[in-house]
Amino acid sequence: MSVNFSVNNNAQAQSILQNLNNVQNNINNEYSALSTGNSVNSAADNPAGYAISQQMTSQVNGLNQATQNSQNGISMIQTATGAMNQVETIMQTMSSLATEASTAGMSYSDRANLQLEMNSLSQQINSTTNQTQYNGINLLTGQFATGGASGTSNLNVQAGANQNQTLSYNISATDVNTLGIAGTSAAGITLASGSIASGSSTGTNGATYTSGGAQNFVSATGSAVAFDSSTIFQSGQQFQVAITANLSGTGSGASVTSETLQLQTMNGNDIGGATTISVTTANSGGTVTLGDTATGAVLNLNLNSAAAAFTVSATGTGTFNGIISFTAAGGTASQAGSQLNNWQASSNVVGLNIMNQGSAQNAITSLHNALNQLSSEQAQLGAVQNRLNYTVSNLQSSSENLQNAKSTITNTNMAAEYTQFSQNQILNQVGQSMLSQADQQPASILKLLQ
Repeated sequence: MSVNFSVNNNAQAQSILQNLNNVQNNINNEYSALSTGNSVNSAADNPAGYAISQQMTSQVNGLNQATQNSQNGISMIQTATGAMNQVETIMQTMSSLATEASTAGMSYSDRANLQLEMNSLSQQINSTTNQTQYNGINLLTGQFATGGASGTSNLNVQAGANQNQTLSYNISATDVNTLGIAGTSAAGITLASGSIASGSSTGTNGATYTSGGAQNFVSATGSAVAFDSSTIFQSGQQFQVAITANLSGTGSGASVTSETLQLQTMNGNDIGGATTISVTTANSGGTVTLGDTATGAVLNLNLNSAAAAFTVSATGTGTFNGIISFTAAGGTASQAGSQLNNWQASSNVVGLNIMNQGSAQNAITSLHNALNQLSSEQAQLGAVQNRLNYTVSNLQSSSENLQNAKSTITNTNMAAEYTQFSQNQILNQVGQSMLSQADQQPASILKLLQ
């Protein structure tokens, strides 16, 4: 082997320097791998591994977010079912009221008080329906019900990392109309059996009493008679007004001097106290209120001033007793507020009619059906909640396993990497020493010149 003595080219130093640069690059990569714990910190470290790891990272992030979504879905269902439990508790109380009203031996006032409580509980159900929200979203007003006019959309939980990996469910409305436990308020009345259904005179000369001005008292459309807006009467209920008319005069001059009116149930139980009106009052128009204002069981009579309210068709002086029978006509039923008021259940509702035994019996059945309906809805939501719980467990397991798979590609083997790092550090030191020696080689040429 010949030795080339040259000052212009130091091949040994260049070779050592190249090796030293390679060792230094390796040390820099090992610094990065040891400090971050990742063997793949850029695409240059492992192009294929980098691409695979990024895909796995995206999948892991998606699985973790899907886990959070599913847990939020569970919280939403728990919010809805918690409110449904309260509605069920209220309906259990309403069922007890209906059962109590279904038995005999109760006074009218007793039934009226039960009806007031029934109405109040119905309003509380709708109040609970409107107040049940998750993140400001009404859950129980019908906007997430299954199809139809009352529902607009499903609740879709993104329960996976990929497109269309969703879990859909619905939440039915819990307002009293949807549950079928709302009453129908009374508006006017319709005549059940003629102007004066029956009557008798108790005066001299066989005096009789007719309702020549009866249309001023009750019209065929019920326009002359109306129920107060706060009445507890409902459509379909039957009532009667017992009339006691005081007659005066003889022959064609006989007339009514005053009348006493008493609102009653169809079986003759008085509703509130009697009201006496004079002929002057009857002829001058105005409103006369019959019934019990304490419980809201009232009827408003709109008297017409165009003619006398009542006339006498025969001579005589005495007292006439008569009865006008009528049935409450239907008012505007309280509709599901979700369709009328931006997905809000109406607060202006009345409860099921329990003002008589027959209606109370029907109310028991309606409430049992509503309880079954709501229990079925809760069972369905419970099944969805269980599915979401299983989904959370599966997502967490998948995320963990995928994270482990990714770690085999990207994680640094600390022991092996540090061993290689130590070796490269030694090579770096040796290289620097050899480079120093190689740099001294051209100096030996000076000895040839001495």
